[in-house]
Amino acid sequence: MSGRLLLLAAFIALIAVLVEWRLFDREVTTPAGDAERPGYYLTGINLEDFGADGNPRLALQAATADEEPVSGAVTLREVVVDYQSFEGQSWRLTSAEARVPRGAVIVEFEGDVRMSGQVGELPEPGEMRTARLILDTAEEHARTRAAVTLSFGRHIMHARGLRVDLKEGRLRLESNVHGLFIP
Repeated sequence: MSGRLLLLAAFIALIAVLVEWRLFDREVTTPAGDAERPGYYLTGINLEDFGADGNPRLALQAATADEEPVSGAVTLREVVVDYQSFEGQSWRLTSAEARVPRGAVIVEFEGDVRMSGQVGELPEPGEMRTARLILDTAEEHARTRAAVTLSFGRHIMHARGLRVDLKEGRLRLESNVHGLFIP
């Protein structure tokens, strides 16, 4: 019986040594590459913003959205924004990507940015194309320093940089303005 107790004590001591060795002499392993994971990742986004009168003012659609956890900025892909001005004009803005900083009213569109809508009394809609556009949703202004192409029916203008006041319906080209107006 004492032999069995001695064997049991030796077995428990062996287990204790193995457990201690596995817990204390083992290298601490860290996951390979501290890959940042997004705060969230969404697909099929549809957001709407309503004006003070209760009518839709801004509708945003995007294929995907993901949040950068450190900055809180959200990156949208395959973006479509429909905007209704107070004067009843409607505009559509599309781009490959958009970035919205945390809590900001500024949206930075990038990649084949197109903005189209009815311009004043012209019979055909107008279109603006550029590589990058910054939209201030609070002030209802849009701007870019990139090359811009404007087309109104058969009329085409090229410029570098523009500013648009969406409330007033005013557009100002910044520099290197060249136009072709076909009768």
